Amino acid sequence: MILISVGVTGCASTVVKEPLTPIVTKIDDPLSAELEFWNGLTTRPVVCNDDAFHGLLLFLDDKDPNSDYAGRLAALKSRKLIPADFNRPGNEAVYRGTVAYALLQSLHIHGGWVLTLFGPSPRYAVRELMDLNLFPRSSPEQTFSGSEFVGIIGRAEDYHDGESAFIPATTLRPLTPGD
Repeated sequence: MILISVGVTGCASTVVKEPLTPIVTKIDDPLSAELEFWNGLTTRPVVCNDDAFHGLLLFLDDKDPNSDYAGRLAALKSRKLIPADFNRPGNEAVYRGTVAYALLQSLHIHGGWVLTLFGPSPRYAVRELMDLNLFPRSSPEQTFSGSEFVGIIGRAEDYHDGESAFIPATTLRPLTPGD
């Protein structure tokens, strides 16, 4: 399997010629398909919208019943995890702001006064996730390598599961002898 990522100078977006999701969804065993997806994604220099949305659905539901990018996009839009006006192609590199918006909404992070006053946006979603140490310092227009995306999903899982690194120290119980 060869991945060719073409970056064009100027304002054009990076395009992934062969997204991983259509390849792994042909695997009959769902567990093998999921393992192949996450493992294969770590070797990708760029993550496209189709692969990111597949990964988000796996994170949220432990499965992705959609057979194509249009289905994944519709599923995320129906849950208000992607802005209603989002219309980027599946093979285009995913923006960090798009993923941040989806994670902010799915993890029910309310954020500070800007998010409260103006509502969620990709820009402020990235900033809020950076403040929570779920995202590295970055801008909403940056993309992810595969290993970066897998790491972000791992951090989101830890946050969702209440790992102590994300819980304020004032709410943690003190250690007792024998812990």
